[in-house]
Amino acid sequence: MVRDFQPANIAGAAIGGRVVIVDQHALVAESIALVLHTAEVATSITRDPSIEAVVRHVRAFDPDLVLVGATNSDAIDTVRTLTRAGIKVVVVTDGTDRIKVAGCIEAGATGAVATTDAVDVLLNAVRETVAGRRLLSPTTERDLLGELQLHRRDHAMRLAKFQNLSNRESEVLWALMMGKSAGEIADESYVSIATIRSQIKAILRKLEVNSQLAAVALAYQAGWTREAFRSSGNIRNF
Repeated sequence: MVRDFQPANIAGAAIGGRVVIVDQHALVAESIALVLHTAEVATSITRDPSIEAVVRHVRAFDPDLVLVGATNSDAIDTVRTLTRAGIKVVVVTDGTDRIKVAGCIEAGATGAVATTDAVDVLLNAVRETVAGRRLLSPTTERDLLGELQLHRRDHAMRLAKFQNLSNRESEVLWALMMGKSAGEIADESYVSIATIRSQIKAILRKLEVNSQLAAVALAYQAGWTREAFRSSGNIRNF
């Protein structure tokens, strides 16, 4: 869905320029648009967060700045794509995910505004960014990126045990995460239940847990997925 807002002439509050708002939440997007409307900023909203749709919309509207909702599933990749094309981007966050915001900053966003901030903060962010200035101080940016690196390190440590799983064991673990029993996995795999039980024992040993339930819980806690295992390049056939 795309909706355009044209600027109004309000003395003393003018910023001017053109802004695209990328946010799945209609209330957030339209509220921001109305605020910018009072400062003579022409805005256009797209609630389709896919990168292709955003790029297409940005090309059509030719904005000075794009506001990207941090809760959008492709927020970081969207920021990276836009900034590589020379587009200025500011992230709009609800304040609950500093790591996601840090990822957007790393991808090229000049800063972030929170939906809990005052209207003046949003207007100043737009004014400063359009003028070519970054919103974050070097110290704040460094702290955010430091948190991101720590998060990545901790995540890698949580996933380390899973790298020991063979390709087949990862498939069995994923099936267990989907709530399937050993018998169901055996039937679907056209192997004996004894084979599946042997593979489950290997999974428990490698993950250093004592039950299937604990293995599944550990996988969810670590954010492990079958797709992540396949894309890691650590597939083992034994």
